[in-house]
Amino acid sequence: MSYNLDPNSEYALLQLLLYIFSFVTLVLIFLYIAAERPGEGKKKAEEEEE
Repeated sequence: MSYNLDPNSEYALLQLLLYIFSFVTLVLIFLYIAAERPGEGKKKAEEEEE
């Protein structure tokens, strides 16, 4: 890197970026699964109609 960091600081920065990337990825996966699930409200509405 061009910021003249020592190897330990560079490793810590890369590790921090990796943690942030993995956290964002997990949030996106959770949101995708939540969006793909059939809505619980639809099931309750169908049960009330019967």
